[in-house]
Amino acid sequence: MPLRLIPRRDRQLNRLVKAASVVVCKKKDLLYTQGDEASHIFIPRSGHIRLTTKNGKSNKAKTVAILGPNELFGTEAITLGNERLYTAITGSDCELYVLKSKQLVKALRKSPATLRALLASQGEDLAKLRAIVGHSGAPSRSRIAHVLLDLGCRLGHDNGRRIYLSHWFTHQEIADLAGVHRSTVTTAINDWIYRGVLKQSLKNLVINKPGALRKNGLQNTGDVFRRRIVSIPLKSWTG
Repeated sequence: MPLRLIPRRDRQLNRLVKAASVVVCKKKDLLYTQGDEASHIFIPRSGHIRLTTKNGKSNKAKTVAILGPNELFGTEAITLGNERLYTAITGSDCELYVLKSKQLVKALRKSPATLRALLASQGEDLAKLRAIVGHSGAPSRSRIAHVLLDLGCRLGHDNGRRIYLSHWFTHQEIADLAGVHRSTVTTAINDWIYRGVLKQSLKNLVINKPGALRKNGLQNTGDVFRRRIVSIPLKSWTG
């Protein structure tokens, strides 16, 4: 899970975000391309962002992360002279805070708790990536369930019984994140819809039975997945 900043809990960050410029983007706008010089860091105010990378010999773009409101991305720019590791594309209409790297570094130096959280989140994401890609032994359906729960907890609304995702994600994006084939995602989602676990429309997804999906996600997924599914907090901040 990327670092979710809550500026009002951090005076330095609150001041920085209030002074930041806001960019309004349309769906599928290109923010930056893999290999570009990294000069700015972003925090979505609304909407969601896709990070992609080229997929081996096929040279097709593969989604490696989806980020929502208040989740920091573009952190390559924290160190000057770095290149972008991924391509960033808006997955929906978005508003983004644009932060200059020097300003954020200065704020982080005065906010050790936030800096530690940033470093910890990067370590967790690396462990998660290794678990998904590195022969974790998790069944494909468990990986898909985990991805849906992760997206629901981070970007959705939980009313205590159901999780509502107003964002739409393609089966290919979910397949990329889970490390499985798109056809496998389609089969699993159709089965969960048939059993009433999910409800899908053209614009949103509802997890009708989070417990049933969580049970699928816990099967043989290993300690990293288990911790993430059970303990992901649903925080929000409206600036």
